Amino acid sequence: MPSRFGEALRRARRKHGKTLSDLAGLLDVSIVYVSDVERGNRNPLSNDRILKAARFLHTNPEPLMRAAARERGVIEYEISKARPLEADVVGGLVSGLARGGVTDEQLREIQHILKVDGEDDNE
Repeated sequence: MPSRFGEALRRARRKHGKTLSDLAGLLDVSIVYVSDVERGNRNPLSNDRILKAARFLHTNPEPLMRAAARERGVIEYEISKARPLEADVVGGLVSGLARGGVTDEQLREIQHILKVDGEDDNE
């Protein structure tokens, strides 16, 4: 079973010898806030903060991003910052999924292209 966001964040932080204070300082939040996130008492970090933390912890952000999206129940994607082709592809995929127009085989092809089949790639 995939790990929860807070557990994955704590594991990455400890693996790289960083303290709650180190991570809180980087993210400009309180130690209590980071502790609450790790314990699952607060929502996962924002995507921007996840990327910043992953760089700091020298870890792959993808497992953290997937865990956060699963817990939120929503995938965050700011399409206004996307290139035109990127916006068309993402919009088309979301639209296709919403209307049931994407088959499992097509999803497997997309998954293969994106190489997102491993849950804990770099933890």
